[in-house]
Order: sequence, then structure tokens, then C-alpha cells
Amino acid sequence: MRWCFGFTSIALLSIPVLAILISIGFYHASGYSLITTGDSVVFTILLGLSALHGMAWWTVKTGKDSARGWAIATSSVMLLIGVPLLFASYSILFAPYSILRYDGHVPIGLLIFNCLVPAFGIAGLAAFVPRAAGGLVNPPGPPRIAGDGTSRLVDGIALLLGIAGAIVGTNFWERWGSAVGLPRPSLILTYLQIGIAALIAIAVHESGHATVALALGMKLRAFVVGPFHWRIRDGKWKFEFHPAKLLSFGGAAGAVPSNPEQPLWHRICVGAGGPLASLYGGLIAVWFALMAKGRPYEQSWNLLALFATFSLLGFAVNVIPFRFSARNEAAYSDGAKIYQFLRGGPWADLHRVFSIAGSSAVTPLRPRDFDIQAIQRTARAFTSGRQGLLLRLIASNYFLDRGMIPEACEALDEAEAIYMESASGISAELHTTFVFDSALLRRDPANARKWWERMKSKKPTHFGVDYLLAQSSLLWIENHPKEAREVWNKGNTLAQQLPSAGAYEFDKYRYSLLRQVLDETPAASN
Repeated sequence: MRWCFGFTSIALLSIPVLAILISIGFYHASGYSLITTGDSVVFTILLGLSALHGMAWWTVKTGKDSARGWAIATSSVMLLIGVPLLFASYSILFAPYSILRYDGHVPIGLLIFNCLVPAFGIAGLAAFVPRAAGGLVNPPGPPRIAGDGTSRLVDGIALLLGIAGAIVGTNFWERWGSAVGLPRPSLILTYLQIGIAALIAIAVHESGHATVALALGMKLRAFVVGPFHWRIRDGKWKFEFHPAKLLSFGGAAGAVPSNPEQPLWHRICVGAGGPLASLYGGLIAVWFALMAKGRPYEQSWNLLALFATFSLLGFAVNVIPFRFSARNEAAYSDGAKIYQFLRGGPWADLHRVFSIAGSSAVTPLRPRDFDIQAIQRTARAFTSGRQGLLLRLIASNYFLDRGMIPEACEALDEAEAIYMESASGISAELHTTFVFDSALLRRDPANARKWWERMKSKKPTHFGVDYLLAQSSLLWIENHPKEAREVWNKGNTLAQQLPSAGAYEFDKYRYSLLRQVLDETPAASN
């Protein structure tokens, strides 16, 4: 809904702005103005609606106390506007001589728009009305860490550049296609082509990262294009489709080094691989689109043009150091990451720690082999957010793998404090560590149950080794040893099938620790 508010604000604003610019040009050419008094009233209303949607977007994005009120007001307005639009749709479909028809044809695009406006209004009310009055819609994101190479100003410039580039690019191709006589797709087909072109552009960009990583001897662990997610789970590739991310248009290529001491230039090359793939892919698409007239693929010229626009924008915007989201401190552009690699300091340490931890999934390196001094030094610079939480979980695993239980519990306490303050948005899978450690290390059934419920609220989709380990430890600490053993046997069977790598050996070690306490517990279940 936040992005719906934002895009609607821009769309409403563009109508009077473009009309005024066209009128100015016509006035200079003919001496007459195209803007009437009625138009001025309509433009004023559109500007007000644009401001309303913009406030809803901004307050929800920044987690302001007033966000819920703005969101409800905006959604209510959308629903009120949508009612007459639905009547217009009824007229189009069922009135035999409707003035809204064009040459007897039904304007499908207009029908879709008329239905989407009230649908978004209902969705907004359903999303925001049930929430506690006066509360934040979203908790504020962690503060920006100094030295990340970004600023709020540059973040805004990158966003505006992307929006302006998309508008200018699509407008150029539309004019050019009409000038050379290329077929113009219908509105529905245009919408579909926009979605397809965006997903292909993301796939090409992430393939650039992945290709360079593989060429440098790294191992690919995840590949994400919008709602399509390929990840290695328990040593095997798994595919998941996430409908909620259908319009997210995000991507990722997760690669880890097969050499824990990965050279700096490797990371820089991998970071540059995505933008370069977007640049080359966009230039190739430009050539094919310009040559489309009279070619067998002439009907697909608009798809090529859209892909070219999105790819070239992906290159131009991604080389700018900026952060995509104030709430997700890991969502940095490739330019920002390269800057962080080169600058050194805490950010370079962070990337190095994460790189070494990731390499344990494909090398014999175990958590006990990590450089704890580097981890703790980096953790002192990152005291909030997902990054700060992950650093402390890595430290906790290091101490646990070395049998240093008090130190592991201390690191876990710090991770829990960060979670409550600024990192509650972590994935369901990361919650399993808190469940297991609360049960086995702290011997705290209430806290283990609390973390289990938090994990379940995230709606986990993978029920593998980590999930079963957490479930078994919870059953044990809640005095259900028989059920705990049954779950342990199921999970341990999967754990023994894991590949031979340090991270998986640590999983097997944790299963052995849980087995020890299960063997010391009477078999009778209470």
C-alpha cells in the first residue's frame, strides 16, 4: 500500500504538470491558452489528491505516528472516488450506447483502472484500520551508519533519477514507435510488457553478479528475481514463489567465496558485474528495438524498448551510492557497496566478516574458526539493525562452537536487545537460533516459547534442519521428552545428509548437544 500511495501521488501530479507544459508550448506557438477555468479547478483537485497520497506514502515510509491517519484518509478517498468509477464501468459494459465506448469497443484499460481504484481503497482500509490507534505503522529503521557512502539527499536524487528516466525513456520510445509506424500494443499488453521487461532486466542484472562470482571461483547460494526465489536449503536447491513480492521488482544473487580470505578485488568485480550486465544488455536491446521495423520480432519491439529503458536505468542508478530503503539497512546500491569496499573501516570489516561466515557453507571453516576479534570490533560499530543482530549471532555461534556458554549467552542477550529495538523484521529462519539457544543455553522455557511464537507469526515456509532443531529443543525444555526425541530423530536424519562443510558440521554439533540433554532426561512425557 505504501508504494501504491507513492505511485498514485506521482501519477496524479503528472497530469496537471504535463497539461500545463503542453499548454505553454501551444501558447507560444499560437497565442492561445488550452487551460480553461474548469481545467484549473480539476488541476487543483488533482494536486490536492497528489499531496494527500504523498503524505500517506511519506508518513508510512518513515513510520510517523500520524501514518495510520493519513493512510486511512487516503484509502477512504480512493474508495469514495472508486464508487462513481464502478458505475462508469457498469455503463461501459451494459449500456448499449454508452458515450464511454470508443468506436463500439470496450476500453479494457479504463475498466481495469476503474476497478483498481476502489480495490486499493478497500485494501488500504483493511490494512490500516485494525491497527492500534496512534501507533506506528512500522517501527523506524536503524540510524544510518557513518561511512556507508550515502546520504538522504543522494537517496532522493537516485529515486527521482529513476522515475524521471523511466518517464523520459518510455515517452521517447512511444514517440519514436509512432513516427516509424510500429504497432502500438493495447493498454493491457503494455502493462504486461512492463512487468515482464522489469523482471527480465532484474534477471540480467543479477546474472551479471552471479556470472562474475562463478568465474572467480565463488559458489552461488541464492538467486532472486522479484517473486521467484531459488535458494539452497539444507544443502539442496529449493524454489519458492512469493506472490506478495510480485510487484517488489527486487533481486539478489547470493554468492559466497570458496576461499575465506577472498581478495578485495574479487568483491569489487562481483559488485560491478550487475551494472555492467545491465549496461550491455540495455545497449543490445536498444539496437534490436531500433532495427525492429520489418523484422520477424516487430510485434515485440515495445517489450525490447522497455527492457532497454529499465536496463540502462539499472546501470545509471546502481552506480550511484545510495540506500534503497531507510528500514532495510542492507539494501544498498552496487555503487554504495563498492565504495564501502574501497573506503575500508567498519563497513569493509562488516563485508569481510559476512563473507567469511558465508564461506563456512562451502568450506571446512566452522564458527569456532572465525576471527572473533574482528567480529567484536565490527559489532562495536554496528549496534542496531539486522547487521548488528547478525554480528552478535555469529559471535554467539563462535562461543557455542568453542563450548564457551556464558559468552555465547552474553552475545545472545545483545542480539535479543537489538531485535526488540530495531531488527524485528528478520526472517523466520533466524528465529530458530533464538529458540534453540534460549532452551539449551539459558534453560528458559518461557523465553524459548516466546521466540517460537514470534517465528510462527512470520509464517515460515521451510521446515528443515534448523526448524526441527528448534522444535525439538522447545519440546524438551517444556518437558515433553518423548515428542522431543521423535522430532530430534527426524531432524538428525536430515542433518546427517547435509554436505560436508563447516556450517553444516556446526548444525550436526548442535544436534549432538541436544542429544546429550535428551539422554539425561527420563523418557516419560508429562
